[in-house]
Parts: sequence; structure tokens; C-alpha cells
Amino acid sequence: MRTIANITLIAVLAAAPTMAQSAGGTPVSFGGDLGLFAPFESGAGSSFTLRGTADFYWWSPTGMRFALGWANPTLGDEPFDASADITYLSASVIHSFSAGGLHPYGQAGVGLYHLSGDGSGTELGLTFGAGLEFPLGWEHLLLTPELSAHIVSGDGPRFSLALTVGLHTRPE
Repeated sequence: MRTIANITLIAVLAAAPTMAQSAGGTPVSFGGDLGLFAPFESGAGSSFTLRGTADFYWWSPTGMRFALGWANPTLGDEPFDASADITYLSASVIHSFSAGGLHPYGQAGVGLYHLSGDGSGTELGLTFGAGLEFPLGWEHLLLTPELSAHIVSGDGPRFSLALTVGLHTRPE
């Protein structure tokens, strides 16, 4: 599952510049994020996280975000701790706000979270997040720091925060 997630993420990031044009008049944004994933569970340790996103603004400034992400936190207390892969696929409503020179956005949605390792399985989860868009010197590129929360049912990390920074194309 991890290999499939990595291949999909790399394919999305590689194709993003060529696919960043409007599809049938619908503004589209593609992006990739890297950051820190911190589960709030006894004995859990944080890890890096990767995420690829595709945002479709059908009802501008509100749209849909589809995300594929991966994290590898340490779960459990020593000497029984273990590294676990968490792969998730989510669909969220995303809304952009305009506040002067700042461009904040918020998102909320639902996803499937697959945990591999000792407590392997696929569970339903919720995701909530907020971030800012900073235009870069290149015409269609944005820097996007974001803080998101993941609430997952089941035996895996039930509540986690992810702090990411990404590059996204401007939805035009």
C-alpha cells in the first residue's frame, strides 16, 4: 500500500505543472506538501508527512479538495514501540477567504485512513484544516503553510495534527 501511495504522489507532483490549466472552465489547483505529523496518543512519536492535493473550485471561492497522504509515526511505549505507516485518501470542502493581502482558506472533510503494522486496518476519519496562500515570484505558484487535524476511528492514532508547507498552483 505504501508503494502505491508513493507512486501516486510522485505522479501527481510530476504532472501538476502540465495539468494546472483550467479543465472545462473550472479553476483547478494541484499541490504537494511536506511537514510534521504528530499523533496525540500515549507513547506516540511524530514523523514526517507527505501529501498530494487536487482542488477543484466548482463554486468559486468554494470547492472540493482531494488529498492522498502518508505518515510514518512511532506508536506505543518502549520496549513495545513500533513504526506504522498511515496512508489516507480524503475528500474535503475547501473555501478561500480574502482578507486584505492575506489569502486564508479552510477545509473540512472525510477520508479513509489505512494503518499498517501491528494494528493494521482501514478506518473512517475526519479532517479539518486552515492555511494561508502566499504568491511566489513565479506566475502560478503559491506557498501554502497549513495546520490540519485528523480524527480517526479505530485502533490507530485517534487524533493527530499535521503542520505542512507546500507548493500549489494558483487556481485559474
